[in-house]
Amino acid sequence: MMLEILVLAALAGESDEIDRLVVRGRNIAPEAPQSTATVSEEEIENIRPTHPAELFSRLPGSWVTRGSGQEHLTAIRSPILSGAGGCGALLILETGIPIRPPGFCNVNNLFEVNLDQAGSVSVLRGPGGLGHASGGLHGVIDITPRMLSPRADDRLRLEAGSHDYYRASGRLTSEVADGRIGADFSATDAGSFRVDEQYEHQLGTLQYVVPIERGQWRTLLSGARLDQDTAGYILGYRAYADPDLRRQNLNPEAFRRASALRLISQAEWIGADGVEHRFSGFARRSRMTFLQHFLPGKPLERNGQVSAGVQYDRDDPARGLAWGVDAELFRGDLSQVQDGPASDVPPPVAGIRPAGKHYDYVVDGRRLGGYLARTFDLADDWQFRAGVHADWIRYDYDNRMRTGNLAEDGTACDFGGCLYNRPADRSDEFLELAPELTLSRRFDNGQAWLRLARGFRAPQATELYRLQRGQDVANLDPERLDAIEVGVRSQAPFDWELVAYYQRKRNYIFRDGEGFNVSDGKSGHRGIEFSLRFPVTDHLDFGARGSYAIHRYRFSRDLGGETIVQGNDMPAAPRRMASADLNWNAGHRLDFQFAAEFTGRYWLDAANRRGHSSMTLLHFSSRYDLPGGWRLGLRVRNLLDRRYAERADFAFGNYRYFPGAGRTAYATLAIAW
Repeated sequence: MMLEILVLAALAGESDEIDRLVVRGRNIAPEAPQSTATVSEEEIENIRPTHPAELFSRLPGSWVTRGSGQEHLTAIRSPILSGAGGCGALLILETGIPIRPPGFCNVNNLFEVNLDQAGSVSVLRGPGGLGHASGGLHGVIDITPRMLSPRADDRLRLEAGSHDYYRASGRLTSEVADGRIGADFSATDAGSFRVDEQYEHQLGTLQYVVPIERGQWRTLLSGARLDQDTAGYILGYRAYADPDLRRQNLNPEAFRRASALRLISQAEWIGADGVEHRFSGFARRSRMTFLQHFLPGKPLERNGQVSAGVQYDRDDPARGLAWGVDAELFRGDLSQVQDGPASDVPPPVAGIRPAGKHYDYVVDGRRLGGYLARTFDLADDWQFRAGVHADWIRYDYDNRMRTGNLAEDGTACDFGGCLYNRPADRSDEFLELAPELTLSRRFDNGQAWLRLARGFRAPQATELYRLQRGQDVANLDPERLDAIEVGVRSQAPFDWELVAYYQRKRNYIFRDGEGFNVSDGKSGHRGIEFSLRFPVTDHLDFGARGSYAIHRYRFSRDLGGETIVQGNDMPAAPRRMASADLNWNAGHRLDFQFAAEFTGRYWLDAANRRGHSSMTLLHFSSRYDLPGGWRLGLRVRNLLDRRYAERADFAFGNYRYFPGAGRTAYATLAIAW
């Protein structure tokens, strides 16, 4: 894994040139012998995403579905993953540092990072492997802030769009003492085509970079705030196609309030002996309050996390030896309170969900991790790397209520006892090893590789301690995923990549028919992915990427409401996905882009009886550079005004959809100096 860092020679001398050094860290690098893809700063600037889904459609093997406002679910070489296990199976990094501690992910994690103003967004598909902690099971997402150029590129931008969408953003760069400081900020106020759906979203990144001997020291402060009035599913078969139903909001009372703050201080340098070093210290804090409008009784959840840690990496290219260690301490808390009796549900459903507090707990945790890898140069450009990553995690759980499935006042519920069950104070430890072997060969303008790797994730705190019914203890094992992939990429005669993979997951955590959290599920995943970028002419280029994948259950189980059958496709797992874009530089500072995205048919239930049809959307964007640094932009999404669903499922006897917006347009006025 490679991180390109900048030694800003202009700060120390008269030259405006930047000396480039290469330091190996835990960032994802597209040239590494593994399945990686990156959206560059220029591509992000062209896309101007209003939601993560618009960005990740440009990456093969990745799928982010839009919920309400900034809510989303993510898939990387997997079905759409929901709940605590959904976000726990993916690792999200900022400059190589996980944005949250283990055990406390948020399924909507991407609204906590500044994607719109990132220097790059990279995705490693498949197990994270060396250097990536618990959570790198199906994939790793790395968001890297922009580099602070010696030539300041300051800019301000105003945007306005359909459905009362407004966004103001900017970036500033200045020299301070011996270093450079850069500020990026964005503030969005957005309405919706749906009733009572809107959000305010603010993001900011402040970084200070100073050269040190043979390297640089960067301090990064990033923050996010979301204030959202949420709209839930609409109900009924193909309700998204109905002009009235698609605008409905059956949950106008729903909301989400969230904030996140992260501080990273990172030194990177190359020693006189050529050994590459990186040392990072970090601290993180996040809070969220949201109404669980999807549950009877609509309880309010409050959760938060605070954490701090250090990370060190050392790579000796001459000896082919790399290793790293990291450690962190963290604390997370969660409470769930129901204001009054559950209404509009049958008495047995309401009776087991009493008013009052359901959960109130704190978890103190520790994590130690590290990796060791050795690279061997073989004959004729062949290379072999072997390594292992280890992770130890300990949770100390403190229940601040009465133990068991009792009401807050200690009374028992009718109908067999209260639903929500609180285990007694306890501690849980998890130790996992993840080996990785990679054989690669470089050839003219390209590379081929064979990779065997394991990914893992420890159980999330909510899977262990947010129990139901008669489950007093959840003895869960970490999920493990073993993968083999074969890939080849080349830059001649154009940029392209082709990858095939097979993955088997064990200890898949789910809720069984008794309402118990168990970890004895199995699944299999195999597929082919491609990407290419082809220059048609000097002024026209074409890009495309896509995947064909099969995600299946490898076990059978009656879940009560539905039945898992071994060999069936998993729900929310389209076999075919693709996107393409055509970029035309028309000259005279005028650019156009036409883009398309395709999502194939997928099943909505484990029995594979109810499906959702395929979807194709077309988009358009253009920009025109005016004298004096001014720029005009226009983006149109869903150009053909298709009626479609961003996400579909079937539950509680209903087809449920998050409807997609019709044709939407966004105009931009920007100035740079």
